[in-house]
Amino acid sequence: MLAAPATLHASLFGNPCDQVACNPCDGLDRCSPKAGQWFLNGHIEAGFFANAHGQKSTYDGWSLIGKHRVGRGAEYYSGNTDLLQNTRLTGGQVNQVYLSMGKSVDGRRGLDIGGTIDFTWGSDAYLVQARGMEFGAGHGGSFSPPDDWGTEGRWGTGDYFAAFPQAYAEIAYGRLNVIAGKFYLPFGIDSYKSTENFFYSWSPTQMLAPTMGGGALAFYKASDQLTLLGGWIMLDEIGESSKNNSVAGGFIWTPGKRLNVRYVFATGENKSERGRFVPYDMYVHSLTATAPINKKLKYVFDWTYYQLKSDAEYSPGDPVGNFYSHSLMNELTYQYNKQWAFGTRFGVLSDEAIGTGWWAIDLYTVSLGANWTPNKWLTVKPELRYDWTGKDVDAFDPADPRVSVGTKSHQFSGGLSAVVKF
Repeated sequence: MLAAPATLHASLFGNPCDQVACNPCDGLDRCSPKAGQWFLNGHIEAGFFANAHGQKSTYDGWSLIGKHRVGRGAEYYSGNTDLLQNTRLTGGQVNQVYLSMGKSVDGRRGLDIGGTIDFTWGSDAYLVQARGMEFGAGHGGSFSPPDDWGTEGRWGTGDYFAAFPQAYAEIAYGRLNVIAGKFYLPFGIDSYKSTENFFYSWSPTQMLAPTMGGGALAFYKASDQLTLLGGWIMLDEIGESSKNNSVAGGFIWTPGKRLNVRYVFATGENKSERGRFVPYDMYVHSLTATAPINKKLKYVFDWTYYQLKSDAEYSPGDPVGNFYSHSLMNELTYQYNKQWAFGTRFGVLSDEAIGTGWWAIDLYTVSLGANWTPNKWLTVKPELRYDWTGKDVDAFDPADPRVSVGTKSHQFSGGLSAVVKF
């Protein structure tokens, strides 16, 4: 996801060439650019997803908020619901048309300068749109709820959107890499890029974990086993930098070939005059462990936590108070042969609001999936998924998209996508 040296790229975000169900890179090394070289690559993902309730997509503003939070009410859920994120529509869709270009860097021989620009279009792209870039400052991202749910100024409408998920410059010197601009953030178990995920749908963690942000991050390779990171970022936006500030830090620890541990946190405040929750203080972290058990079997665990505190009023007499969410996710994948791999994902997301009287919900999820990779440029991903809620909350199948509650506490869904890499 970062055009950093291959060792940093692999340890930070997980090199897709090392993942189960990903063929080894060819001579062009499309998965991870060689250090110090120019690169141009991309992919296209298209497929379909459907749910047992037969929900259809509607467009009354729900899909334009950015990333949602569980418990907002069924007026924001349609199609397969936003709980499935990139498979939110009922039926066929083009999820991602993705193009990446730039120059990777290598500081081992002295100062090196490079950068990356990525462009994406499709039904997923609204999740990497940033306030202050792809839509105006009057609208909010996942951590900056908007003043309205309109489409004015946004790149796209209806099903499809466009965005530059990454646009950053990079400097490397010795063991130090620094990036500045808009870039992906290493939170959660999922990547935005479909080529780096085993499953077609994302896990519920994607609703909590910031996907991208603006600012600057530094990575220092303290040893062959330990990389430290830290910097200043604006979560899911690049605008109003004087009012939205977060400090980020963490580490990537690789004690051996059998374990990779990544911990990343961000904490800060947003004093913007826009949005329903501001001003607020926030904290988010992710702890992700990847353990290749053997050459065929791999296990991934992730714990993501997010907390927001605010004295603002969501509506007159209804203070925001303190709400927090956390998710525990597990993935287990098995490489059967060069063409086929199988996997399961299971976990829970809990969302609580204290002092507001809003909601308390547990969302449980189980997915069964496979990857068929007949050649280096094509992967087909079938998936079956079941989601259900606890605490007597019905989040699925709203009788009317304008009502505030759903009629079902569970949803069975499934689909298939094809990813073409170039």
